[in-house]
Amino acid sequence: MVRPAHLAVATVTLLLLAGCSAGGADAGADVGESATPSGGASTPAATSTDRDAPLDANQACAAMYVTGEKTLEERIGTALVGASDGLDVSAADQMHAIAVELGRLEPRVPEEFQGPVEKVRVPFLQLQKALDDGTEEATELDVASTVEGLKEYQALC
Repeated sequence: MVRPAHLAVATVTLLLLAGCSAGGADAGADVGESATPSGGASTPAATSTDRDAPLDANQACAAMYVTGEKTLEERIGTALVGASDGLDVSAADQMHAIAVELGRLEPRVPEEFQGPVEKVRVPFLQLQKALDDGTEEATELDVASTVEGLKEYQALC
């Protein structure tokens, strides 16, 4: 279980993530426009046939800041805050789903994005390890790593 004292840390983290999102939204909008081919019809960034295909920098930025009803960056913040509020089955499922998504994203992004994705994954992997080990002790999640990774990722976009 995540310590309740981490609620303050997670709240501060969420505020930092929101600060990153403000700049990321503008950058993401530019990325979306520049990622569209100039030939006219746009193609979806990821179809079922190319889910594992390598991404270029524009697609990597779109994967974090544009793609989906709720962006990956927003879901990361929501999951961390949810886990800090108390780890129930729903929060654990959400954390696991994001860990899997980040794990699939990491090898697909350009090399310069891989380090930031690795940092973003840290608390998700920590929680997964604690659950796999059956640890009943409180697990301190390294949300600072996620914030740092998201800032580095955004700087690349």
